[in-house]
Amino acid sequence: MNPAPNSSDLCAVVAQAYRAFRHRAVPPFPLDVCLECCVSVDFEQQLRQWPLAQITAKHLYEYNTSAKSEVQSAHEVGHLLPRMLELLAKGEEIHHSIELSLDRLGRCPEGSWNDEEREVLNRFALAYFDCILRGGTLGDGHRQWLEDPLSVLLMLNIGGLAVEPLLARWLDCKDPIATVQFVTSTYSDFWEHREYANAFASDRPAFRAQIRDWLLNPDNRQRFVANLLAPEFQRLAEQQPPFGHTPFSTMVDGVFDSLVQ
Repeated sequence: MNPAPNSSDLCAVVAQAYRAFRHRAVPPFPLDVCLECCVSVDFEQQLRQWPLAQITAKHLYEYNTSAKSEVQSAHEVGHLLPRMLELLAKGEEIHHSIELSLDRLGRCPEGSWNDEEREVLNRFALAYFDCILRGGTLGDGHRQWLEDPLSVLLMLNIGGLAVEPLLARWLDCKDPIATVQFVTSTYSDFWEHREYANAFASDRPAFRAQIRDWLLNPDNRQRFVANLLAPEFQRLAEQQPPFGHTPFSTMVDGVFDSLVQ
């Protein structure tokens, strides 16, 4: 079993990101945002002029949700990216939908990042996904982190990052919390139609096919069946609250039946 994740793992990667992207200077002219209705003039100036540590989640929320060009500047995005990753690592919202939190990153031209930058981005993806899978603690260490793993995979895919290593990590993870995450994530968003049912993935057929092939792979299904039958998961499952109006036991039975069909 992989060691349990915690906020210090992500903090280390975020510190690496600040070093790797330190040469990305924000342009002196207005950022690629809509100043008519999306981002205030004050916020645009603060995003350019303030030290990264002073930029808040609200600043980046407006920046990320603003109308923007189809192709993004790697220097502009790269300058703000360490702070984006830092706030994500703290569980902050930098977009109204987590799936789109790294949309600007994915809009940068291919080949925008050097070897060091790509390595840090991949390290962040893995450390972040570990916390998503197994409820790593955030910030003050008191709050458990249980975002939807499939939504996070989509976020990283939209950001232009490879999700194959993350799927492999999920498959290898025997932590019962990761199995709880598997049940809650796939019960409503995949098994009914055996297709990933997320509106933000509707124009990403390659990603949806990747998720479908991974979940329907016979060997993978057998491994998740074994995880569902593990005593550690069975004990944890008894303690889970309903998911909305659906008892967790109903979800477990539905996912189990789908896996063995």
